[in-house]
Amino acid sequence: MSILLIVVFVGCLIYHTYTDLKEMLLYDWVNAILAVSGIGYAYLETSLLDAAYGFVVGLVIMLGIYLISRGGLGEGDVKLTPCLGLWLGFENTLVALLLAFVIGAIIGLAYMRLRNKKMDFAIPFGPFLCLGALISFFYGNELLNLYWNYII
Repeated sequence: MSILLIVVFVGCLIYHTYTDLKEMLLYDWVNAILAVSGIGYAYLETSLLDAAYGFVVGLVIMLGIYLISRGGLGEGDVKLTPCLGLWLGFENTLVALLLAFVIGAIIGLAYMRLRNKKMDFAIPFGPFLCLGALISFFYGNELLNLYWNYII
């Protein structure tokens, strides 16, 4: 059963990446699938409490950024992140967000440099959230161990 839920998770991330790159939209119905399957995965494999913490931390961080940036971040990104938090739990949601921001900044700066752009263009952030979530889901614990053991 868990493998089926993981396939749903990865499929939703791929679909979100495609639609955000093509249409700059993250669909609520895909988030609903992510949320329901994430709750199921947490119930079967991890912890519902950790999933709830992941949901809350994802929502608080992204809603705060959305409000501070005054629309510089899309509402779809704010809705997606708590759904990812259900899958990832508290710590791995933080890892996923850090990865998304770092990868997004690197690619955004490279795009600006290559295209001679100023700061007045939009790049969809959903694909970076999805990539960060995917890396965090499969390697988040290893990245955290690496951080705590070797960097600090």
